[in-house]
Amino acid sequence: MVQLFGIIAKKADMNKYFKDPLIHFIILGVIVFFSHSIWQRNITKSEYTINVTEEEMTRQAKIFTGENRREPTNDDIKALLYSYIEERVLMREAERLGLGEDDTIIRRRLAQKMRFIIEDIDTLRNLRSEELKAWYSQNISRFIIPEKRSFMHVYISPEANGGETTKVASEILTKIISKPESWEELGDPFILKRSFKLSSLNEVNRNFGNRFSKSVFSITDKEWVGPIESAYGLHIVKVDKIVSEIIPEFEDIEDAILSQWKEEERRRVNKDALAKIIDKYKINIINDKTE
Repeated sequence: MVQLFGIIAKKADMNKYFKDPLIHFIILGVIVFFSHSIWQRNITKSEYTINVTEEEMTRQAKIFTGENRREPTNDDIKALLYSYIEERVLMREAERLGLGEDDTIIRRRLAQKMRFIIEDIDTLRNLRSEELKAWYSQNISRFIIPEKRSFMHVYISPEANGGETTKVASEILTKIISKPESWEELGDPFILKRSFKLSSLNEVNRNFGNRFSKSVFSITDKEWVGPIESAYGLHIVKVDKIVSEIIPEFEDIEDAILSQWKEEERRRVNKDALAKIIDKYKINIINDKTE
């Protein structure tokens, strides 16, 4: 009987205990805390997940094809994928800083803002003169002023001369050799100029094609030669001036060297900083067909 009264008394104390408003507040606080923790973990996990769908990559590939007039290679696809992930990651980071809302234009602006922020945070280290000289030696090809040539040419059109094009070219070469001043009166009309002043190999290549540019830069004498084939047809060519390539002295272009080093170092630092940010995210490549 004593035990029974003891149990009843304990229950009465418990009922009184649970009726206390302070206890209600504490219990509610515990429930809210654990609920918020679970919710926060789920939200955080979602915030740090980037989903890349097959539909999105197809859209990116179509944009690439439209801009470059060719289908993207595997390397192009990888670059497109990385660029998309980078943009989405930077957008998320920018949103966390409260920089804007999500639409196509604003997303790109947010990514751009984050790049600026990263550049501001990651300052470049100081470089000693000896280090800059060593870097110049390793990258000297960037600073070489290439050989340039001035040349004149007479064009022979395959459309105008048909199967006689090579024969006509040889006849024109013979005429020019016997009467050099007549060169401007010979040949067919040409879409570009008849004479070019101090052009580099790459510049000639852009205008005439690889075969023609290599032939022009292999000419050793300042005499009329040919025929030389280009993307347009045949040409009789004379190189009249050659300026050899120039390797600048370090002291003469030190400012330009430092500027290029800073640009390269900034790209490297930014790339590393972006990689660290992207590493925080889980990337899911989703095949829509399997969904």
